[in-house]
Amino acid sequence: MLGLPSFVFIGLVVAQALLAVRSVQADNDSLYHNGPRVPFVDYPGMAAASAQAIGEPLPYGQHVPECKAVKKRVEWRTLTYDQKKDYMRAIKCLQNKPDYGISPQYPTLYDAFVWVHTTNWTDYHLNAWFMPWHRWFVWIHSEAMEKVCDYSGPVPYWNYTADYQNFLESPIFSSDPNIGFGSHGNTAVNVSGLIGFKVDNGAFANMKVNIPVTHYLTRNFSAWKTLDPTGQYGVAFGETFSPAAVARALSSNKFSDLEAAIEGFDNTLHLGIHNSPHFFSSGDWTGPFWTNNTQWFPQIAVAPNDPIFWIHHAYVDQVFWSWQQKPGKQWLFNGNIPWDDPTDNSAKATDRLPFFGLGPNPPINLTLKTENWPMCYTY
Repeated sequence: MLGLPSFVFIGLVVAQALLAVRSVQADNDSLYHNGPRVPFVDYPGMAAASAQAIGEPLPYGQHVPECKAVKKRVEWRTLTYDQKKDYMRAIKCLQNKPDYGISPQYPTLYDAFVWVHTTNWTDYHLNAWFMPWHRWFVWIHSEAMEKVCDYSGPVPYWNYTADYQNFLESPIFSSDPNIGFGSHGNTAVNVSGLIGFKVDNGAFANMKVNIPVTHYLTRNFSAWKTLDPTGQYGVAFGETFSPAAVARALSSNKFSDLEAAIEGFDNTLHLGIHNSPHFFSSGDWTGPFWTNNTQWFPQIAVAPNDPIFWIHHAYVDQVFWSWQQKPGKQWLFNGNIPWDDPTDNSAKATDRLPFFGLGPNPPINLTLKTENWPMCYTY
């Protein structure tokens, strides 16, 4: 692989961020977080399913519900125009719904998802919890879209490996005002050091988000294009999430090997199927690393500010799901919990994942088969 320009030598930035954030593991030993409950979660059913998942007796008089249907997730490009338009409507709808007391300072359900993702973010990034945590996160977001915002279409994922040779020209960045996620825009912005370009086209044109401070949804594709005018590094970067890279990940024997391949721990640049698309955009979607040299670095992992986060992570989940379909892989789980100790193997399938009031704290076992209740989906 070609060497990459210094501004994307991600390993150094990741190390800087993680050395600065040594969060105490969240208090997630219990199923529920103290505080209000969200209206799109079946709490009694969750209690029964969680108990069953970790081999405990079911609460008296309760049973695990059954899936009414197993929904199939689909690639974004296969949705009809009207389905894409309704998906965009439902995403924006979350900005007009209350946060149900989830976050201490942000008013909307849209913000609540971002706040949850940024709270103690190193507890469930760069370790064994990453894939099950984000699987549940994307699923509960889809539940909110359906039950709070009346979205009835399939949950989409974006197979960006199809765009690896020319990522920034992907049709996902269409400027169509009804179905496009937009490009990086034309108006430069700088909000307390948060720099880039206001997304001024597509379905989310001129949309404001609130974390860490109110600002226009921001991307900056031009930073990459300016520093890589011939595209040579873009080709190399794209190889980190190419079909060949996915095939290598799917050949992993253990769950921890799959995690390493998806996160890029198996190469010196720490670039992989999951994180490479984040770093291409240089804005909200880049997460904590966009806040470098600001007062918020590295505490704020704001990637869900960008609606593209959801279809991106749905694809990461699709890769995880595909690996689980291989013989003997469905229930495999192992790996490290401390991000800075890859030799640690303390993660267990009975660990509870922290969601800070966004529904219950599920045991990992409950996330390992998507076709089971409560998730009830497949690919």
